[in-house]
Amino acid sequence: MGKIDTEAKAYLSNAERFSDIFNFWIFDGQNIIKPDELQEMDTTSIAIPFSEKSRKHVQKYRDMLKLYAAKHDGEAMYLILGLEAEAKIHYAMPVRAMLYDAMQYSQQVQNIANQRRKCRPQETRHEYLSGLGKDDRLLPVITLVLNISGEKWDGCQSLHELISVKKEQILRYVPDYKLNLLSPDLLTEEDFDKFRTGLGAAMQFIKHQNDEDMSWMESKGSLSADRATVDFIQTVTGTCFEIDENDEVIDMCKAWKNSIAQAKATGKVEGQAEGRAEGRAEGEDKLSRLIARLLEIGRNDEILSATKNATLRNQLYEKYSIV
Repeated sequence: MGKIDTEAKAYLSNAERFSDIFNFWIFDGQNIIKPDELQEMDTTSIAIPFSEKSRKHVQKYRDMLKLYAAKHDGEAMYLILGLEAEAKIHYAMPVRAMLYDAMQYSQQVQNIANQRRKCRPQETRHEYLSGLGKDDRLLPVITLVLNISGEKWDGCQSLHELISVKKEQILRYVPDYKLNLLSPDLLTEEDFDKFRTGLGAAMQFIKHQNDEDMSWMESKGSLSADRATVDFIQTVTGTCFEIDENDEVIDMCKAWKNSIAQAKATGKVEGQAEGRAEGRAEGEDKLSRLIARLLEIGRNDEILSATKNATLRNQLYEKYSIV
């Protein structure tokens, strides 16, 4: 796992940010999913595609997986929420996400079957075959793909888009799988304000990281973020903010301007040093050619004087056309 992937997983697995991103995606920013209503789940999915007798297990690892359990509108709601952060465009993502979800459902079936056989050893032949009773139900699985690449997502967003046949007569018999894709470039400026954590600022910065200027940030007047968000932005985008190590809340507008000023100052100092070095090299080259000329014409007595007297040296440069 690369540095960006590790940083993204650490940042997004935080319960407040995790609930924030799903509240944005499912409930348009309403504060429905609370951090304390989320339970960590094993991100390893193990499925037995055909039957337990085959013993051919398939294993996959998700980025983040949590169970949401709470009451909503007076009814108990259980959701399995998966989050995949993509630092590169994954062109097979509809198939990959579909596989994650299918394996999660398969794992639920297996868990129910195991539980039923412990509690109810007398099963009908239909229950034994499927592992489920007629009234058993599965928890919904929602996988959200977050594009943090800084590029527009130009990959397919559904299984039907990936399939070579485009005839509706055929596709109507092929179940589709649509990707839940959250890509910063598809969000409006108003969308970023629907986030309740620093995630909104992070998404906005990712969207605009390749802009020629930072006018979008200046137009907001003020844009603050917590330290974890700023660290996440720096890792994902490669941006370097000039910030105080002791600050926990950072004014990103100020930090960005300080970074630009520091870069310019560093460039100026480096330019001056370069200029001095080039000047010294050029002067040494001219003096070498003057000494060679004086030796050539037998004016050895003027060499020592020329090296010590700048006025005489410049006169000799002009006299012998050394530029």
